Amino acid sequence: MSAKKKSTNRPTPKFERAKRPIVWIGGSGIPGGATGKKLIALGHPLHWEPGSSKAARSVATLQPVIVVLESERMSESLLALLFTLTELKSTIDMVVFQLRRREPRQIADGVDGILMYGPSLVQQIKTILATMAGSRAFKATGLRAQKRLKKVRGELDRLRTLAVKDDLTCIYNLRFFNRSLENEHQRALRFGRSYSLIFLDLDGLREVNSRKGHLVGGQVLKQVATFVSDRVRRIDLPARIGGDEFVIICPETAKPAARLVAERIRSGIERLQDDKGKSLEITASIGVASFPDDGNLPEEVLQRADRALYEAKSRGKNRVCSWGDFEADGDDKSFLGSVHHTVDNSPSIEKLKTPDGSETIN
Repeated sequence: MSAKKKSTNRPTPKFERAKRPIVWIGGSGIPGGATGKKLIALGHPLHWEPGSSKAARSVATLQPVIVVLESERMSESLLALLFTLTELKSTIDMVVFQLRRREPRQIADGVDGILMYGPSLVQQIKTILATMAGSRAFKATGLRAQKRLKKVRGELDRLRTLAVKDDLTCIYNLRFFNRSLENEHQRALRFGRSYSLIFLDLDGLREVNSRKGHLVGGQVLKQVATFVSDRVRRIDLPARIGGDEFVIICPETAKPAARLVAERIRSGIERLQDDKGKSLEITASIGVASFPDDGNLPEEVLQRADRALYEAKSRGKNRVCSWGDFEADGDDKSFLGSVHHTVDNSPSIEKLKTPDGSETIN
């Protein structure tokens, strides 16, 4: 009687039992032929999205292990998708790679690496999967590799945060605001939507710094930033652009609705208290402007929100003023007569900020 053969079946590792898909975005589809067969042989379901419009929703639903962006150039829609994918990485353990025919000089924000066209494409993806999952090929060093990968990812996340967040208040910074405003403007143009900008400047921060010190002034800025972030929608983007100035991008929001939001923020800041229950002794002057009513370019909308802000300053501070609340000729001279904030012919927000937090209106 022959001996019973010993079973060679091994327990399937956890990462193989629940293989997450690979989402392929752009191009003419997932490669066919021999390359396609090798991709299928990897064992991960393949999902293709022809464009970036619905891709973010698919990624959020499917929770892939790898996202492949087949694109040779960075369009506005692709940059917007990368921003969304970066946000999704906080909840989905995935990597984003761009598929290209030649190595770029600079990798775009949100891209973890580059995949190159050619016979080695499948091997490149296989290596990424092995590194992430700790496959048998990496069994000896898998744990250490995963720890190193986790450490590298943590450092990358920290660097990405530093690149887009304000050091003091931890809300978005000027650089990220500029990029986001341009993206929102392009989106509004494409879909025929509106957006509004709420430009906020604190009244009295200079006096707080003088009486209580800049450390207390910094705490006030942090508290205001937290308050503003808690009072806007998730799709809105608040940013500190310098000193005591903040701007909020409000997508798909007309000026009347934006003004109501601005008024709620103004009245709330007026009532803010420190941890001892004492008033922070600050208020806010706020300007509001909207696209397309108040400008055809993002720079125009921003400049008019800024000028509306300083009209609010000139009228006594602690109030909201919208562009259109005051008379202005072609050069806005009737408005600027009482305002000492020079923004003439300035398309860049860099010239609109007050780096030291001081006020230019007395």
